[in-house]
Amino acid sequence: MNEKFFDLNREKQDRMINAALKIFAQNGYRHASTDVIVKEAGISKGLLFHYFTSKKGLYVFLFDYSVKYMLFEYSRTISQKETDYFKIRKEIEAAKLNVLRNYPYMNQFIEKGLLENQLDVIEETEETRNIYLTQMAAYYAQGKKGKLRKGIDDEKLETLIRYSVDGLTKDQVRTDSYQPEMLYEQICEYLDVIRTIAIEE
Repeated sequence: MNEKFFDLNREKQDRMINAALKIFAQNGYRHASTDVIVKEAGISKGLLFHYFTSKKGLYVFLFDYSVKYMLFEYSRTISQKETDYFKIRKEIEAAKLNVLRNYPYMNQFIEKGLLENQLDVIEETEETRNIYLTQMAAYYAQGKKGKLRKGIDDEKLETLIRYSVDGLTKDQVRTDSYQPEMLYEQICEYLDVIRTIAIEE
């Protein structure tokens, strides 16, 4: 990546970043089109390649930038002393909310990137991916769920939480009335419902 990208004014940087995050998040690496990205960003293709050289260069930059940005937000939002699993999940969602205000597709892009199957892209982003997964595993391990009700399987509980959060997020992001604060409130409400169903107080 050309370091002069960071000499651009912040509005133009974010416009380019958000356009690329959106198209990669929606289509994955292979099917994302740089023609669509530059149209979304309102720039020329020549300018995009001036800063990022190639589609892969842009993607690798975005993945590294996104992971660093997200992990920084998590580090300043999640309490190191908190041990209640569901409170930690809410803190994670609060951090995502802060990110969504500036980068609506960043978390979706990271999640899509973790499932990426393009070999050369996987190799280029492997170290960053491992850093992200290790830190997220540490946050989840920090929390204690308490005693699960009879018949509640821990892995299925995790899947239920993930599907609920992902589903609510996708429903909000694809509507024109998208409001990050409303999304956060909805996710917290669902986490409370899941806790009531799954945990014996």
